[in-house]
Amino acid sequence: MDKGKPMHGMAKAKGCSHLRLGSFCKLFPDLPSWANDCDIQTQCEAEKIAELLGGAGGIMHDATSSSPDNTIPAAYTFFAQFIDHDITLDTTSELHGNELSKDEIKDLPNLRSASLDMDCLYGFGPEAMPFMYDQSQPGRMLIGNSKNDDDLPRNNEGRALIGDPRNDENIFVSQMQLLFLRFHNRRIIGRSFEDAQKDVRYHYQWIVLNDFLKRICDPEIYSYAIEQAREGNYPKCHILDHCNRVCMPVEFSVAAYRFGHTMVRSVYPANADYPVIDLFDERFGTEGFSTVPKELTVDWRFLLDVDDCHDYVTSKAIDHLLADELIRMPDPIVGRFASDNDRSLAFRNLLRGYALGLASGQRIAAALKDKGYPLNNNADLLFDEIPGWLCLDENLRKNLKDHTPLFFYLMREGGILGNGQHLGPVGSAILLEVFGAMLIQCDSFLKVNGWQPDSCVGGINLTLADIVRYVNSN
Repeated sequence: MDKGKPMHGMAKAKGCSHLRLGSFCKLFPDLPSWANDCDIQTQCEAEKIAELLGGAGGIMHDATSSSPDNTIPAAYTFFAQFIDHDITLDTTSELHGNELSKDEIKDLPNLRSASLDMDCLYGFGPEAMPFMYDQSQPGRMLIGNSKNDDDLPRNNEGRALIGDPRNDENIFVSQMQLLFLRFHNRRIIGRSFEDAQKDVRYHYQWIVLNDFLKRICDPEIYSYAIEQAREGNYPKCHILDHCNRVCMPVEFSVAAYRFGHTMVRSVYPANADYPVIDLFDERFGTEGFSTVPKELTVDWRFLLDVDDCHDYVTSKAIDHLLADELIRMPDPIVGRFASDNDRSLAFRNLLRGYALGLASGQRIAAALKDKGYPLNNNADLLFDEIPGWLCLDENLRKNLKDHTPLFFYLMREGGILGNGQHLGPVGSAILLEVFGAMLIQCDSFLKVNGWQPDSCVGGINLTLADIVRYVNSN
């Protein structure tokens, strides 16, 4: 691998413009941006604030691993990543660019369909992408390679033959992709490819709504959204493009759905023989885009509640802190020429929020309250209690307290109002708006009256752990 070039979605994809499947948009296109409220005149000013908050040694840097654990099994961090790669891919917007207008944002192509259709798993199907499919067993997905049967299919250079190359960017999301490939290959028995694909999608969508979002979101906001949907009053925001497709709100893709970054641990267990491996460890190839060594095949019992008699690790708290490994990302992730700031995922998230003209957390909270959400748009997020906060310039502190960048606001909200266990009300509302739109507007199990998961897989209480148990029972 050329360490001078970033491999993990940090660089632009070339030759992909013809693959546009959707577009980006804003939940609240008429709100002024955070930068406008703070009277930020230049990109340099925005970068300085992003550095103070999200750079190395900044407010969001968990240099001493002080962020506590929450109760969500660690596997959900990588399931969240898998979902992200299913619904959004922006290869066009500039990290170090000027603030875009709402019309310019509408012109940004989304190279994934915002519909939970698992295009990251199936690609464009067996006719358009036959290299992903088993030609000896029609309709089945290829699995394994000459070096490891418990790995993704790969070409001679070790690159994965999958629907979205990002699902090979670390061993855990790679093995999550493998899990769903195997799930498809079990569900296709006695079914056509089309029926199996729909069956897998519906089980996946059920887990997203009834397992994943229930764990990640504020319980009151989740219940409100479910009740409003049952009454036909959901979603509250209009996010359909001119082709009547769900567009991807940047409040979701650039801020709210980046909650998973705060859940990342510095080390994880892979299995009994390798109970501690670094998130980015070149000795083991955990930085991805290469064959998973057989000895590192992931045993999900160590990261998920698969076995009542087996301990598993949980995620870090959903709060404003990111692990040191994500603040100082190594060369294989960002390239050897990346600046110190560009190595920080927190910095990148904040700066991208500026470039895409995101409104402040306070304005988004007020707008959601106006839509009927039961939330307090004047919640005290206790900024003065954040270590290092009082060291910031007094005028900057006041500005940030009144007009907080959305990503920072939502993560702090999760830490304070969600006690680190789940997102706060505003972050939860954004997630539920977008997932609700995808499930209600697109082809989903909600369109099939009375559809429920197969009792052999897990029934109505289906969780991600049930998928593991079902696949492993073969």
